[in-house]
Amino acid sequence: MFESDYAKTDYIEKDNVVFHVWKKEAHFDDYRDPVKASLELLREHKDSIFIVDARNGFEDVKEDVEWGFEYFLPELKKTGCTIWGFILPEVSDIEGEIDLWTREIEKNFRVIRAESYEGILEQV
Repeated sequence: MFESDYAKTDYIEKDNVVFHVWKKEAHFDDYRDPVKASLELLREHKDSIFIVDARNGFEDVKEDVEWGFEYFLPELKKTGCTIWGFILPEVSDIEGEIDLWTREIEKNFRVIRAESYEGILEQV
């Protein structure tokens, strides 16, 4: 488990899910440290589902997007994870950001979008 002012991440054993919740906008180390914590849990729990609660999501700075695409996504693929869920309202203020990430994520993972944690699990 990891928790900071910006995010919380935990492993939910009954669902085999690494659950990452953004609390507020984060950039650079405040962004990367929680993401690295999620990655570590995904490594520990092979083939788990990665669910990101992005209801408090935000536009990433260019450097964090590049880091995510060049480091995080390749490392995530090595964990055996194949499903990435986004918890978002039906229409989000960050649709452009979500579209950008979804296009990249879909190259290697199945992406599920729902308005709740349970909604994602129903689609697995």
